[in-house]
Amino acid sequence: LESGENDLTWDAGLFQRAGLGNFVWLDRNGDGIQSGGSETGIPDVVVNLLSNGLVIATTTTDVNGAYAFNDLVPGDYAVEFVPPSGFVISPRDLGGNDALDSDADPVTGRTIVTTLSGGEFDPTWDAGLYIPASLGNFVWLDINGDGIQSGGSETGIPGVVVNLLTNGTVFATTTTDVNGAYAFTNLRPNDYAVEFVPPVGYLVTVRDEGGDDTADSDPDRVTGRTIVTTLESGENDPTWDAGLYIPASLGNFVWLDVNGDGIQSGGSETGIPNVVVNLLSNGTVIATTTTDVSGAYAFTNLIPGAYAVEFVSPIGFVFTQPDLGGDDATDSDANPATGRTITTVLVSGENDPTWDAGLYIPASLGNFVWLDANADGIQGGGNETGIPQVVVSLLSNGTVIATTTTDVNGAYAFTNLPPG
Repeated sequence: LESGENDLTWDAGLFQRAGLGNFVWLDRNGDGIQSGGSETGIPDVVVNLLSNGLVIATTTTDVNGAYAFNDLVPGDYAVEFVPPSGFVISPRDLGGNDALDSDADPVTGRTIVTTLSGGEFDPTWDAGLYIPASLGNFVWLDINGDGIQSGGSETGIPGVVVNLLTNGTVFATTTTDVNGAYAFTNLRPNDYAVEFVPPVGYLVTVRDEGGDDTADSDPDRVTGRTIVTTLESGENDPTWDAGLYIPASLGNFVWLDVNGDGIQSGGSETGIPNVVVNLLSNGTVIATTTTDVSGAYAFTNLIPGAYAVEFVSPIGFVFTQPDLGGDDATDSDANPATGRTITTVLVSGENDPTWDAGLYIPASLGNFVWLDANADGIQGGGNETGIPQVVVSLLSNGTVIATTTTDVNGAYAFTNLPPG
């Protein structure tokens, strides 16, 4: 210093050290928000501190998943989390609470830059990690339509489009492989549903049958969608299957059995229109139709399964005898007492046009036994009157099948006879 000089330039700046941290946790539901309970801290996760994009310090999370960088010069910093092998970073900045959300970019693992002031400790820089989840599994041809995977001929269907949905929106799409299998992998834990798109000509079978989630069909028959399932961190759920089938059908013909032999003979043995025909499953009527102008009928778009047919005979008609002639395509199948056929089992894609019914209007014959006074074989009237109480037998193929007696006037009749 010189004489008279006053030098006021000798200063010292002081600051308080800053710091930041805080927590890396297992985000079981993948929502990016610390939920407590089973969402515990993950130890030994590498965490880097960056300044101007460069790593200037490294630490690891403790047994509780906590970390901290202390003794920092106030300034601009970012944090980089290095997920352990098999882990993925949760979505960032969800839920509106900086103390509970995940702050790391899911791709880079880095937070945004934060500015620390002297003496500040910022404990809001967290990262949620999860192990990717997955689901699948199988689309098969449900031959018998029971909604249960039966093996054997019930094989997988390749090339079926399968969509993965979250919040009702298609999130991903795949197709079944040559064995009918599919999978969605590397999924964030979340709520998902699966949508199956049946190929042309196929329908979805009944759902949730049999009590075994690994062997049943899961989608709704109308929408093709399953219920929503929640996947947790690391979960693989291979229970989402779909059974498909090709609709089955049956029919065929109601005819006038003129000669009552139970066999369709053509010619005058034509179809009978407007006959009511019911379709039964487990003894219950599930559909009704009527024969067309040609006597034909059909039940189509049927789920494979067990069915019977019930024919309702028009007034004055009677069913002919069933199962005669040895040809299922031309015989009558209705029980004469009930009008019902036996039960038949339809498989996927089957059309069975062999269920017919022959009907006839009963025939009759008779007429008169008289006293042929002059023995000329001709009813002469006068004193050639009827003889009562004469026994008259009706024969078929040489065998007596009915007996009556003449009445007081000598008349007799056999009615309600099948043609023959």
